[in-house]
Amino acid sequence: MSLFLAVFTTFLAFGQTYSGKLVDGSGEALIGASVWIDGTDNSTSTDLNGDFSIVAKPGDVLRMTYVGFQEQSMTLTNETNLNIVMQEDSRALDEVVVIGYGSVKKSHLTGAVSKVNNEKLDQLPLSRADDALVGQVSGVNIAATEGEAGSAPTIRIRGTGSMVASSDPLIVVDGLIVDNDFLGSMDMNDVQSFEILKDAASSAIYGSRGANGVILITTKDGIAGKTKFTYNAFHGFKEALRSDPYDFSLARTAAAQEAALGELSDRTRYKQLIGTDRDWQDVIFDGGMITSHSLSARGGSDNTTFSSTFSYTHDEGVLLTDDFKRYNMNFKIRTKINDRLKFGASIAPSYTDRRRFDGSTHDILRQTPWLPLYHDEETIKFVDRNAYPDVEVGDYAWQRHFDNYDLDGDGGDTDISNTSNANPAAKVLERDRNEYRFKVFGSTFLEFKILDGLKFRTVLSGDYQDTEATRWQGLNAHRNGASNIQYDVNNFKGIHLVNENYLTYDREFGGHEINAVLGISAERWDFNTSSASATGYENDLIQTISGGTTITGANSDEYQDRFRSLFGRINYAYNYKYLASVSFRRDGSSRFGPENKYGVFPAASVGWVVSEEGFLQDSKIFDFLKLRVSYGLTGNNGIRTGNTLTDYYPYLALLGPSSAIVDGSIASGI
Repeated sequence: MSLFLAVFTTFLAFGQTYSGKLVDGSGEALIGASVWIDGTDNSTSTDLNGDFSIVAKPGDVLRMTYVGFQEQSMTLTNETNLNIVMQEDSRALDEVVVIGYGSVKKSHLTGAVSKVNNEKLDQLPLSRADDALVGQVSGVNIAATEGEAGSAPTIRIRGTGSMVASSDPLIVVDGLIVDNDFLGSMDMNDVQSFEILKDAASSAIYGSRGANGVILITTKDGIAGKTKFTYNAFHGFKEALRSDPYDFSLARTAAAQEAALGELSDRTRYKQLIGTDRDWQDVIFDGGMITSHSLSARGGSDNTTFSSTFSYTHDEGVLLTDDFKRYNMNFKIRTKINDRLKFGASIAPSYTDRRRFDGSTHDILRQTPWLPLYHDEETIKFVDRNAYPDVEVGDYAWQRHFDNYDLDGDGGDTDISNTSNANPAAKVLERDRNEYRFKVFGSTFLEFKILDGLKFRTVLSGDYQDTEATRWQGLNAHRNGASNIQYDVNNFKGIHLVNENYLTYDREFGGHEINAVLGISAERWDFNTSSASATGYENDLIQTISGGTTITGANSDEYQDRFRSLFGRINYAYNYKYLASVSFRRDGSSRFGPENKYGVFPAASVGWVVSEEGFLQDSKIFDFLKLRVSYGLTGNNGIRTGNTLTDYYPYLALLGPSSAIVDGSIASGI
């Protein structure tokens, strides 16, 4: 049992630059090693000379990883020049790596594959499993592009793969291909390891979906023996880094004006009289708590093992109104029915409740510092009662409320507004944008041992999701009041079913090692979407479609996707020296027309472990040296046009009525 307390602190503004070099035991530079500050997203990689630099502060823990070497850490001091010798991990070469429809010894890899074990990743204070990969793998860039709690980061493996189609990697969880948002419903405590297939030769086994790389996620199994209970928890606070260019101050503006002109203008004196000098960053970046609780039980007998996890995560984010809640359960069972037959099943339901930040950060951050958030007993005295007779204490303050003020009691009018818009905070607080998502992932398999080394496995798996997205734009969210109240509802339901059947052959004899797989798979997706919008509300009391007087839009769609595949691969190794791998996949997709429905994706790679040769076995320069070359062909069926019908039926001629000028006259057509 372990309890982890994490507190997010903003340190970059007060840190210093640490520079260093990562080398192996012989002094050779380690290129592309991951370097990061423990417990943060602050990370970098070593360059072609093994050099790196990172901003941190004394007392922070610097962590480093590199394939084939032990993960190392050190506590930073005031010494900013670092030279670090990485220790080789003697276990790494015998480690088994999942490569899609099978596994292989790490020493036998001929493609670009990286593995990250969950040794301490579940102790990071994060709400999403994919955030745990930040800084862990060279060639994998993970960036938070939205900044909202629970939002999916942008993941790129070896750069952007397409300018018009999706560049997201394929996500595979326990053999099942899932959508990228599935990682937002996973608990990091359930993850055993990540394997990242980075080159075409490795990802070609996934054919028309492997062009952007593949992330394979293996979840934890039960362990034979007495049931072991584990409780993991963390609780902390998140805050955003403030930006000096947006730090506006009325006091500084007045001081600069007086220094330049020798006096203050009427407008500046009036702004000071109101008595507010606000940094709007304090309003929009209100910070929040992050909390997670996870309870798991794992155990079993020699023939049957089980694993179960229950978890809850609450991330309040750093933005105004930002909030994310997730409830998870995961249950797996594996049993050996007899000497030839094995059975396994798993189910993992989850529910997420996410309130989104609905507004523009720029609109708030550029606001003048003299504007109050709400009217109080003092600011209400300055309201222009001729224009705004109904404004009361507690109402949102608008800039126009303060115009036409008699500053010197001589009947003059002083205006200080520069916009007629509503209060910038009201534009966010008076909107309510939510996503409610239920997902369930399930899988079951039977594995039959035909002969020694030859097995047949059949798998039936799938996932289902039901999502409702709502958006209420309230009475005070806009300067036009009730006339701009609007309610939108979008519903999405999808079911994905997969059946895979494949043979696996493993054999070792006389220094030869053969691993082969041959199989077929069939997949289907069925989707249902609906949406509706309504206006004509008088207040914020009834937030339903029927509560409006006018339905401005209603739509529903049903669409399907079908997929068929034949795949195979052979891995060969001789005496741990000479390696080869050949794979192919033939995919058929309903997205493409009859003449282009199928595609073939071959791959081949070879490797030579030079360090196993006699002339290098006693080398003091090379502990392990492998040369490899690979070729592969992959595809990308992730069409992204913004139109669902075009994305799923791009080969159809989607015609519609139109008109044109022909010989000086308007002609109708399609």
